[in-house]
Amino acid sequence: MKKSNFTPTMFEKLQQHGWDKAALRVYIMNKNENKLNVDQMVFLVGSEIYTEMFDKSQLSDEEKVLLVIDHFGGYLNESGDLHFESSEYKFYDQMPPGAPFFDSYSKAVQRAYPNGLVITQIDKKLPKIILKKKYANETKIHQFRNRLDKCIIEYVERYKRRNSLKNDEAAIKMILKNNWFYADPQYHNRAHLDVEISTVDLQKRSRTLTNKGLVKKIRKRGFYRKMLSGDYHSEFILDEQGQLLSQWKAESDEKDYLECAIANGESFNYGERPRFDPYHTHDKLDGTPPRYFDTQKRNQLKRYWISPNDNRFYQLIRRLSEKGFKYKGKKNKN
Repeated sequence: MKKSNFTPTMFEKLQQHGWDKAALRVYIMNKNENKLNVDQMVFLVGSEIYTEMFDKSQLSDEEKVLLVIDHFGGYLNESGDLHFESSEYKFYDQMPPGAPFFDSYSKAVQRAYPNGLVITQIDKKLPKIILKKKYANETKIHQFRNRLDKCIIEYVERYKRRNSLKNDEAAIKMILKNNWFYADPQYHNRAHLDVEISTVDLQKRSRTLTNKGLVKKIRKRGFYRKMLSGDYHSEFILDEQGQLLSQWKAESDEKDYLECAIANGESFNYGERPRFDPYHTHDKLDGTPPRYFDTQKRNQLKRYWISPNDNRFYQLIRRLSEKGFKYKGKKNKN
């Protein structure tokens, strides 16, 4: 029998971190094959060895998706928001949007929660903080989308700088090549009530923007487009200059930008592309959960940021935007 050259202390450490025997066999195999930097790469979430350990693990799917959050030191604070303690684990910085780990993790969430992040009818009446703590695992999994978002956005920003590209859109298209598409950005074109619009700009029954309200919004901020990676998991919201609208960009230090980015910015998708998915995983895992499990800050902002009415006028604006038409008023360009 070939003698293993892994260190027992590392093996024991990975055991303590929650990996099961099947995952540990992957570590041993890679160690015995003298693969480069195994003991470092195993702590990089999304690296080849970490992804293989995740895939081969025989833990339940729920245990696996929560294990990744635990590796980052994830916990719910007093407001029911997911925070992270200092941890040895980091995202692998060479993991682009569309990488295998994102799909593996999403598929595990789908299998763990085939009916979605479900809560009982009576619990829907609970205050958000109490509800999120009662459904702690569901809250962690939902809000972990923000952490996945951050990883993807930072990769795009680094790629843009490294290649001296003019904007984020150019970087995304170079990274994904032809493996991307536009999607409906209705819930990413919200307008700020009492700042950009008033109550007269709201549809009374649906609490959505009137056509006039949408025009006010796009004259102020332009119309945001939504791009998705081919696997549907990585999402990007772009302004009319091709720059990302994201709370993870440096500009997010500005209060107005940050609030707009939290209300309108991207969200990682656990579900599959709706038109090809008879199981409606996107609605179950990405569409409904924000009503109950969003962060305290986003719950506060959504009261004042109003989305457009999905009518023919909105769809015309959307299609023209995807063809390069710009709407932002001249006086607001700088």
